[in-house]
Amino acid sequence: MNGISTGPDVNPGSSRGWWRELWLYFVLFAIPLVGYIHRLVINILIDPIGLEFGLTDTQASLLQGPPFALVYGLMVIPMGLLADRGSRVLLLGTGAILWSMGTLMCGFAPTFAWLFAARMLVGLGEAALMPAAVSLIGDRFPENRRGLAVGIFFMGVNAGFSSAYAVGGIALDLAQAGALAVTPFLAEMSPWRQVFFVLALPGFILPLLLVSIGEPERRTAIQHDRAGRSIRRLFSAQPLATILVLLILQATAIAVADNGIYAWLPRLLSRLYELGSTEIGLTLGAVVAIAGALGGPLAGRLTDHWVQRKGPAGPLLVIAVAIGAATIAAPMYALGSIWLVYAATAIWVTAIVAASAATFAFVSIAVPDRLRGISSSLITSVMALVGLGAGPTTIAAALEGFAFARDRVDAAMVVSALPLCCIALVVVAVILRKVRHLPAPAEA
Repeated sequence: MNGISTGPDVNPGSSRGWWRELWLYFVLFAIPLVGYIHRLVINILIDPIGLEFGLTDTQASLLQGPPFALVYGLMVIPMGLLADRGSRVLLLGTGAILWSMGTLMCGFAPTFAWLFAARMLVGLGEAALMPAAVSLIGDRFPENRRGLAVGIFFMGVNAGFSSAYAVGGIALDLAQAGALAVTPFLAEMSPWRQVFFVLALPGFILPLLLVSIGEPERRTAIQHDRAGRSIRRLFSAQPLATILVLLILQATAIAVADNGIYAWLPRLLSRLYELGSTEIGLTLGAVVAIAGALGGPLAGRLTDHWVQRKGPAGPLLVIAVAIGAATIAAPMYALGSIWLVYAATAIWVTAIVAASAATFAFVSIAVPDRLRGISSSLITSVMALVGLGAGPTTIAAALEGFAFARDRVDAAMVVSALPLCCIALVVVAVILRKVRHLPAPAEA
C-alpha cells in the first residue's frame, strides 16, 4: 500500500502514525477548501464581469449557478461509479486539474459563451470531489475514525464556502489597487481576470498533495460492472436501498432549506436591518466560518463515539440531533433582533454542516466499499440539482405567495425552512427504525 496505510502506520499511538494521520487530515481539509473557493469566487467578481461584457442581470445570474449546477449534478453519478472502480487519488487529482483549468479559463474568457463553458468545466471537475473523497475515507480509516475524517473534510468545505467572498474580495481590491501591475502578462489583464488567474494556481498543487497520501487498498475486491448493473445492485440491496432513498429525501429537504437561507440572509440583513454590503460580508462570513469549523469536527467525534455503541445508527443519531437544532434555529430569524439572526445563523450552520458530515459518514460506514461511490454521488446529485435549483426560489415564492412586505424576508425564511426541517426530522426517525435491520457492510 502506498502512502499512509490503514494499518499500524496510522496508529495514533505511534509518533510516526500520528504525524501521517495529521497530514492526511490536512489534505482532506485543503482539497475542498480550494475547490469551494474556485466554485464560489465568481459571486464576488460578477459585477466587474458584467460591466466588461455588458451583461444583463439575468445573464450574470446564469453564470453564477446553472452551468455549474447542471454539469455537477449530472456528472457526479458517473464520477461515483469511477470512484467505485478505479483510483480515488487519481480521480480526485484529475478533478482538481479540471476545475482549476476551468477557473483559469474564466480569466481568459473573451466572450460570455466562453465564460459559461469555463464554469461548466469547474462543475465537471468538482463532480469528482464528494464521491471520491467518501470512498477514499472508507478505505483509509477504520470504522471508529471515519466520522472525524468526514467531519474534517466538511470543515474544509465550509471554510471554502465562507472564505470565498473574503478571499475573492481581498484579491480583487489588491488587483484594482495595482498590486499586480508590475507582473508580466498579468499587468495587461482586467483586475477580475487577475483574480481568477491567481486563485487558479493552488488547485494545480492539489494532485501533489494527493500523491503524498497514496491510494488505499480496498477492503473488498473491485467489480468492473456496467453502470446500470452497479445501480441495480445498490437498489436491490434491502433494507439498504430503502434507507438510502430516505437519506436522499432527508438530505434534499435540508439542502433546499439551507440554500434558501444562505441565499437570502444578505437580503434579510440589508432590507430589514439596513446593513451595508461590507458589514454584511464581514459579520456573516465570520459567523459562518466559525460555526462551520465547529460543526464538522463535532459531528465527526459524536459519530465515532456513537458508532462504537450503536453501530450504523450512530451517524443517524447525529443527523437527528443536528436537524433538531436547525428546527429550533429557523424561527429565531423572525424574532426581530439582529443578534438573534446571527445566533440563529451560528446554530443553523453548525447543525447543517454536522448533518451533512454525518450523512456521508453513514455512507462510509454502512455501505459496502463497491457501492460507496455511487451512493454518495446519488445523494450529492439530488442535493445539488434540487437544493441549488429550488432553495432560493422557495423563499421568493413564500415572500410573494404570503404577501409579506418586501423587507419581511425573515418571515418568508421561516415559512420556507421550518416545514422542510420537520419533514427531515420525520424521515430520520423512520430511518432509525429501519437501520436496526441493516446487515454489516460486508453482507449487504
